Amino acid sequence: MLRAFLEFLCSLQLDKSLSRNKSLEVDLKGDLNPSKLLDELFFRQHQWLDFEAFLHLYLEKYHDLLQQKFPHLSEQQLYDGLKARLYRTQCGILTEYQAYLGTQVIFGVENVKRSIALDRAGVDFTITHQDKDYHIHIFVDTQRAWHFREYKTQYKRVEKTPGIHVNLPYALDADKINSLYYLPNGFGVYTPVYLRYLQTEIYSGNLLKFMVGGVNEQGFIYHSIS
Repeated sequence: MLRAFLEFLCSLQLDKSLSRNKSLEVDLKGDLNPSKLLDELFFRQHQWLDFEAFLHLYLEKYHDLLQQKFPHLSEQQLYDGLKARLYRTQCGILTEYQAYLGTQVIFGVENVKRSIALDRAGVDFTITHQDKDYHIHIFVDTQRAWHFREYKTQYKRVEKTPGIHVNLPYALDADKINSLYYLPNGFGVYTPVYLRYLQTEIYSGNLLKFMVGGVNEQGFIYHSIS
């Protein structure tokens, strides 16, 4: 499935201008949460929609609710802001899904799981090895993202699920072990080298050395046992 998904990612048309448009930054909660629909489509139904197709499906499903939520915005303002917001959200989900499929190749499908319950608890997916659960948290390797990760740890209790919590951030710049590999269309994906490094850290028992949290010598994986 990973190969087919990578082919799908290669087919996407990226628009960097949408990454910079943050005119609609309010929290989309409840039925309006795009992550719920993306989860259903991509993870459960394996319907891999491109950005435009997902945008139109979302608008079709929630047009009336959106108008109730944002009565002060014109149709065009709502469309433009939502298009950018959904684009950024979908890119994040796609990166997470690629990492999830990549770890399944390495650790075995039966040992890598994700669920709505885990997602609600702030865990992207879980790797099981020798009866221990390694809960993976994916985000971009920037100072801002790390601050937000720490905020979620402190205030949203995203590490309440028993097990070993592992931050697996991806770097946008080059020449780091966790640097993304960029497909021909510019979409960045996790490299096998980085995921194999995670495997080495798990199989060697290195992640078990930090029983209450820590940073390894590379400085980009944090782990703790709740």
